[in-house]
Amino acid sequence: MTTTNWIELPKLVEYLYCSERTVYKLKKANVFVAGEHFYRVGEGKEKGKCVYGLEECRKALLKHSAETKKQKGARYKKEMMKDLVAKEVK
Repeated sequence: MTTTNWIELPKLVEYLYCSERTVYKLKKANVFVAGEHFYRVGEGKEKGKCVYGLEECRKALLKHSAETKKQKGARYKKEMMKDLVAKEVK
C-alpha cells in the first residue's frame, strides 16, 4: 500500500470523474464503507475529515456497477412511456 493511494475528497472526485454529492450518496448506500474504503481523521465519529483509498473506491464502484447493471430497454416503465408518447411537442 502506497501513501499516494490515500487521498482527500477533492482529489477523489477528480480521479473518479464524479461529484462530491455522488461520493456522499455512495457512502450512504454503503458502497464506500468506513474502515475499508475510507477513514476519518479528527475528533468525533461523524465530523472528522475523510481520507479515501483510491484503488479501494475504484474496486467498490466496479463491483457496484456490475451488481446494479440495468437490462437494455429497462429504463422506462410502460406507463411512463405512454405518458411521454401522449404529450405534444411544443
